[in-house]
Amino acid sequence: MRRILALILATVLLPAAALPESREDSRSARIAAYTGQVMDQWKIPGLSLAVVHGDTLILSRGFGVKEKGKNDPVSESTLFHIGSMSKAFTAAVTASLVDEGLLSWDDTVRHLLPDFEWYDDSVEAVMQVHDLFTHSTGLVAQAGTYIPNLGYNRDDIYRMFRYIEPVYPFREKFAYNNITFIIAARIIESVTGKSWEDNIRERILVPLGMTSSVPGTDGYKAAGRSASTAHYFGYSRGSIYVTPLHGEERALHWVDVIGPAGGISSTAEDMIKWVRFHLDNGSVVRTVRPDTLWRSSFPTDSSAYVEFFPESGADNPGEFRLYPYTDTIQVISRSQMEFLHTGAVNVSENKNSVKDYGYCWYIETNDRYRVIYHTGTTWGFTGVCGFVPELDLGIALLCNSEVSEYARLGLMRYIIDLYLPADTLRDWSSEGLRQWFADRQKPRRRAVPCTIARDSRTPDFQALVGKYSKEAPFGDAEVTLRNGKLYMTIGRYGWTHRLDHHSGNEFWLRSDGHTFPVYFHNYSQEGAAVDFEIDFNYNENFGPWIKTD
Repeated sequence: MRRILALILATVLLPAAALPESREDSRSARIAAYTGQVMDQWKIPGLSLAVVHGDTLILSRGFGVKEKGKNDPVSESTLFHIGSMSKAFTAAVTASLVDEGLLSWDDTVRHLLPDFEWYDDSVEAVMQVHDLFTHSTGLVAQAGTYIPNLGYNRDDIYRMFRYIEPVYPFREKFAYNNITFIIAARIIESVTGKSWEDNIRERILVPLGMTSSVPGTDGYKAAGRSASTAHYFGYSRGSIYVTPLHGEERALHWVDVIGPAGGISSTAEDMIKWVRFHLDNGSVVRTVRPDTLWRSSFPTDSSAYVEFFPESGADNPGEFRLYPYTDTIQVISRSQMEFLHTGAVNVSENKNSVKDYGYCWYIETNDRYRVIYHTGTTWGFTGVCGFVPELDLGIALLCNSEVSEYARLGLMRYIIDLYLPADTLRDWSSEGLRQWFADRQKPRRRAVPCTIARDSRTPDFQALVGKYSKEAPFGDAEVTLRNGKLYMTIGRYGWTHRLDHHSGNEFWLRSDGHTFPVYFHNYSQEGAAVDFEIDFNYNENFGPWIKTD
């Protein structure tokens, strides 16, 4: 038995130099070279990338720097906000609850949350859990996105749904949205008695060994220099410009409030575990180590250990187990994973491809392959993770700038091309860059026109000073005048920000990384009540705050 044991240990401890050279080296080199090209073309300060093919980790490394103008390099363990890739984590937690019988995808929201209210009573009565994940509730795309930036929390947003008028028929149109995931989080918390954050940690991050990943911004802030800096990505006078974001411009309050839709931070080395988890249909291979060790007579600096189960003394050791060893656990059932990866609503279609949206995954079937992926964008961060089941290929990409999808998806598609049988490599990044610049030359239009009344007359600032009232959950506001400048205090936390006069009755209020146009009315009509309205950008017509003194 000891001869057999020695052979096992010798195999486990075979030096890395003795292992055969990977056949993936050339692909890895080409991926790294193309990543450099993408970064140069799109002026990305830093990027972290991981690629897995089968059981082989092809590449896991960082490129560039954590902050433009500084020398601290990005690595595979650098922390980034992953943005809307967080949605799939919330969906996966929900799938695990379905596995446990705590809820069903077909349960109505009202059944699980009796206090739930929607603008349309007929929709309110029939909206089901699965509707919260497919962006087809009838809300205009991005409705409610900027409400948190003004200082409102998840409970406030939850109570605002009855005020936001949908613009499309229920379940008939894909229109991308964030705030319905606040309802999903509330359901998760209701049936488990634990916060959304705790459920993410306990049901996903810990079982998958995603040890660096954190829900919410506390962990991101605590990471310090291990975290990347956010960068704004913009267009000016025919060129791209990128600048670091600090302080309030990072919109960390927004990230926390919108957490179930976009509030997780992670690393490339963790995100590739998440992708591998989906390729493996909900199972995870974990490494098991013993609580108690009986060391063998082999060298004590060995990284492998043996646990003995003695029967009758040292001369008859009985059974043994070599540590560490691997075990496979099914975190989420295969049937639920297949459900998550099934298209629920059509997004787009042309002669070469069909793109559907499943339960927080895009499912694109084109004339060469089927890829399942999701992008993510927050203030100063973007990324994409995806997998091609038929190729057993997975990709996780994180960027520290709000770079266009043309860059992110271009790099993902180039990597996929490398694994296709035919030589079909395309320079996706260059093609996308040309299209992006062409898009910048087109007239820009708002998704939803502003319907708030404008007045070309500039108000007397003193006439606007005072307290303003509005019903819950919006709360009251106050306008003050200091040193010739107007300031507004508003929102749950009583944040105070300067009101910069733009033109006529329009002022701009900058809060948590976003600018809100604020319009005052009736300031020149004697006896009329002065009021103001806020343009939230996406059909959220909440009406006026009315001056009370």
